[in-house]
Amino acid sequence: MSGARLGEQPVVTYALIAVNLAFFVVTALQARAVMTVTQSSLYLQGALLPELASTGEWWRVLTSGFLHVGLWHIAVNMFSLYFLGLPLERILGRVRFGVVYGLSLLGGSAAVMLFSDPLVPTAGASGAIFGLMGALLVTVRRLRYDARQLIAIVVINLIITFQVSNISWQAHLGGLVVGAAIGAVMVYPPREQRKRWQLLGSIGIGVVLIAVMAVRAVSLPHQYCSIEPTPTATYLVRCAT
Repeated sequence: MSGARLGEQPVVTYALIAVNLAFFVVTALQARAVMTVTQSSLYLQGALLPELASTGEWWRVLTSGFLHVGLWHIAVNMFSLYFLGLPLERILGRVRFGVVYGLSLLGGSAAVMLFSDPLVPTAGASGAIFGLMGALLVTVRRLRYDARQLIAIVVINLIITFQVSNISWQAHLGGLVVGAAIGAVMVYPPREQRKRWQLLGSIGIGVVLIAVMAVRAVSLPHQYCSIEPTPTATYLVRCAT
């Protein structure tokens, strides 16, 4: 189906957790706080605001996936990454798992670019983590395992997404859809030319995501004048009409 080597350690999952924690430590030190770190310069420069991403700060579609608002935010996400990442990486292998994670992150960012308020920041690994849920669900179904428990987890998380304020449903749904799609690319190709189809499918999804964000960046009406930090987030001040 895909291919982790026997006994291979899930180092990508551990590395991703380490990178997220490193980003959080830096933001906490800069903000001199732990519960809310949105005043740190790294957060201000890395959170995804479609308005700024569309005016040349393209790195935000990537860096936003490694930044978190505060302690509880990163704690929940890293707990989820650990328990979803370990089994999926062991099934897919390091490279394929890394591709799933990266494209899911971009899928969440693309959905934010398309459907979020362009003047409101988004940050967190949850788009990529929802992608892992989608990919793991597809993989479990492909292996013909009982998927009812995982389906329940996905449904519960979707309910929470739409019931709790200040959660980016755009990033969650975008990551989930892209994760399921790239998961299917990894586990459903026939044995013959499997690697070729996995490579082409991954490249194709990546190109589509980049194209969607590029088109949105060009079409987005630019309407900000300055950045104004607030106690909980960073919002762009709209220009007076």
